[in-house]
Amino acid sequence: AGTSYSDTAVTGGTTYHYVVSGVNSAGEGPNSSQASATPVSAPPPGSGTGLKGQYYNNIDFTALKKTRTDATINFDFGNGSPVPGMGSDTFSIRWTGEVQGQFSETYTFHTITDDGVRLWVNGQLIIDRWFDQGATEWTGNIALNAGQRVSIQMDYYENGGGASARLQWSSPSQTRQVVPQTQLYPAP
Repeated sequence: AGTSYSDTAVTGGTTYHYVVSGVNSAGEGPNSSQASATPVSAPPPGSGTGLKGQYYNNIDFTALKKTRTDATINFDFGNGSPVPGMGSDTFSIRWTGEVQGQFSETYTFHTITDDGVRLWVNGQLIIDRWFDQGATEWTGNIALNAGQRVSIQMDYYENGGGASARLQWSSPSQTRQVVPQTQLYPAP
């Protein structure tokens, strides 16, 4: 009835064999050559606890107000303050630590921020959008090795109005999601 098929009842590490044929009002055509596929088992999650978040009461990272561990970067501050006693505008946040990929492949990191953002992964600046903007998505790609932890740093600033900061990832084997706490390790 269609030209695609998704076999969702499979077990990782087991090889499956498939043949297809076409059917129309004239009858059924010959079978295709046999194709095989072996799905990969999902690796176990990491044991991370999040990233170190340093909250500054200005845009240039010089007036440190609070340091804490944030489980993920998935914030909508609205028109409010990110921490008690801190201004709701003209603040900045620096998240640091390590990120651990679950698959050996190229990952796409997605930032959605209102205002500026910079993202380094494994020492490489992969997103550099350091200017005032409404909530905007930017992406950068980098290869990661399964189970290997590499450095990550996300700098963010808010200059006025609404404030939000999100960090997501995706890869050929990883559906797009907020980078989970289990894959993030705080800087000392």
